[in-house]
Amino acid sequence: MDEPLVKAEFAYVAENLLLRGGYKKTHFQADLTTLHNVSTMGRMNKIVPEPLEILSETFTPKIVFNKKTKKIPFEFPFHEFILQSLVRKKIKDFLLKEVLENFSKNLSVDDFEVLGEKALPEGFVDIFIKLKYPIATNRYVLVEIKTKRANTNDIEQLHNYLKQIGKEVIGGVLIAKDFPKAKILKSDIMYVKYCFKNLDVNNAYSFEELLKMLSFTII
Repeated sequence: MDEPLVKAEFAYVAENLLLRGGYKKTHFQADLTTLHNVSTMGRMNKIVPEPLEILSETFTPKIVFNKKTKKIPFEFPFHEFILQSLVRKKIKDFLLKEVLENFSKNLSVDDFEVLGEKALPEGFVDIFIKLKYPIATNRYVLVEIKTKRANTNDIEQLHNYLKQIGKEVIGGVLIAKDFPKAKILKSDIMYVKYCFKNLDVNNAYSFEELLKMLSFTII
């Protein structure tokens, strides 16, 4: 038998699935390392792709905060996974630098990539930040997001996630609308309040509008 046990075309897929907790989540997250591996396989396809024409009318649903006023399917109620998507798009440019400085880590923001949910033995962390190209060891930042006021259970949950990752973790970030008293806060977690500037709960907003309105306050 001269065939390899594991084909190169599938090796990078297996590695990424292992890093991201398997098939539990359907949104497979390709990173720069994956794209680099793919670019070295086979030959470039020179066939010009045919455009797909969609003749039907399309629309982008708006997001509402007052569930009583929603107009399905044109409006969708604000949910935690919407906030997760907003934070994921904004955290690298508007918060990650402060996070690294808070934990006294002399690392560059550009060295990191921001990924979605990561499966851990006791649950899923909302946002998983890691080095793009780790050498020997990796460095991680775990981010948990709550749409409302965080409680002691949320803090303990993130603290347990950090202990599961071990020495390679830089620290955790808990993002919520508000937090309990300072005496129960833990030093390995950075606490950040979020808000939408000039938000009117009776209006409907696009995702892009909420992205511009989203702001962070470190406490």
